[in-house]
Amino acid sequence: MSRGTKIGLALLALLTLTAAGCDERPFTRDYARSTPNSAIQVGEKKDKTWEYVDREGVLRELSTCEDLSPWNVAYRCTSPDGTAELTFNNSKYGIDEPTLHIGGETVSLFCTNSGFWGDGLRFCIPASDPAVPPQPVPRRD
Repeated sequence: MSRGTKIGLALLALLTLTAAGCDERPFTRDYARSTPNSAIQVGEKKDKTWEYVDREGVLRELSTCEDLSPWNVAYRCTSPDGTAELTFNNSKYGIDEPTLHIGGETVSLFCTNSGFWGDGLRFCIPASDPAVPPQPVPRRD
């Protein structure tokens, strides 16, 4: 093996390890599936199809999300029986203000994705869950 090939392979290995370290998630998709009041995106990313986990831990279907506003890309996904609703704003940086409304309760969510650097389907758990990493406190200058 030539010296250039060895250096190339070493750089490729280093880049792969670096990329893998940058894409760590604080919780897994399976963890979200087992956590009450979680939401999991299913199907194709562009479909905006989600499921949620009810209080008993049962995975339930949400209807395909509807775009409420073309200006801020606000989505609402409602369960077929109308007992649960997921709302969020979709931006180029990810999901903003994801919230699950279920049984008269409003649950703020923390979301991540299953793909390499944001290319995958999203899954969310309640922001109050211990698996959510500490969030920075906004400055008040």
